[in-house]
Amino acid sequence: MKNKRRSKAHSTHPLSLLVGLGLLVGSALVSAQSIIIGGANFSEQTILANIYASALKNQGIEVTTRLNLGNRQIIAQALENGDIDIVPEYLGSLLSFYDDKTALTTQKEILSALQQKLPTDLQLLEPSSAGSITAWAVTKKTADKYNLHTLSDLAPVSGNFTLGGPPEVATAALGLPGLKAVYGINFKSVKSLDMGGPLSRLALNSGAIDVATVVSTQGILAKEPWVVLEDDKHQQPLQNITPLARKALLTPQVTRALNQVSAKLTDDDLKQLNRLVDIDHKDPAKVAAQWVAEHTAKTAQ
Repeated sequence: MKNKRRSKAHSTHPLSLLVGLGLLVGSALVSAQSIIIGGANFSEQTILANIYASALKNQGIEVTTRLNLGNRQIIAQALENGDIDIVPEYLGSLLSFYDDKTALTTQKEILSALQQKLPTDLQLLEPSSAGSITAWAVTKKTADKYNLHTLSDLAPVSGNFTLGGPPEVATAALGLPGLKAVYGINFKSVKSLDMGGPLSRLALNSGAIDVATVVSTQGILAKEPWVVLEDDKHQQPLQNITPLARKALLTPQVTRALNQVSAKLTDDDLKQLNRLVDIDHKDPAKVAAQWVAEHTAKTAQ
């Protein structure tokens, strides 16, 4: 199935021969073949994937979604295989995935480095101003007891603490290895849970873990009496949310629709969207569709 889908894209996309008819051919391709939007296994990704899908549907493009795919390793493989076509990505983490030695800090530097590191059949579109940064939270009780405000404050007492987070937090360059390198943080133990989801929430509130790995824009942070520790040495890079796509599916119409989303999406929007889904238990697809209706224009067909 994978090979059949990929060969279809190549055989019906002769833009190199029909440059003058590029837009027409591209639109015909998208109409004939549904674009598949992928997403990782946490609610913000589900919301973003649905925003991309809704924005494309509003342009008359056939779209399906494949959500909760797992970590970046799985998603990268799915893109490479052609099992998905577009995914919302985070610039700093994406660069770290392809180059775990990087220490770049500006958006321009990160984008430039990614152009060199990405597989040749993938392309980044315009980044949004919104950016979800990996962060670490403790309960207010723990913060008060140990006078914790920053990650630097955490370092001297980290040997007494258990960290909880997604499986990759123990090995990813921006996870535990980065905390050790930048802050000298070395936890007593690490528990494989989720990214600030229900498993981490239960574990942190019950005392099964002392520190939870979270996302800075998660809706749960507005509800729980947790303290998110300041990354005072800026260990985490910029994480502007940006569409990553297979070039074979990028017509001008698709590119324009997704870039319009990026132009409008802000941190405040993301926090509100996450709150609606995580706290108010709204349907992510409906929340996404409402945001698209309010923030993007529908192009006349």
